[in-house]
Amino acid sequence: MIDVTAIKVGTRLKLEADIVAGVVENMDDGQWLQVRYLESPARPGDVGTVELCHAQDVVEVLSD
Repeated sequence: MIDVTAIKVGTRLKLEADIVAGVVENMDDGQWLQVRYLESPARPGDVGTVELCHAQDVVEVLSD
């Protein structure tokens, strides 16, 4: 599990299921981030969706 406490708004993340998401808000609790889906190969209709993401779903920090 990646430590999400230092992840800033605007950082791009790779999530489970090859989803790429941008951080909209860091909840500063070490567990949750609010993200916007930028790429979602399995479910293209989810692109643009904003939802909460748990730290355990973060596979890689791509950039900020």
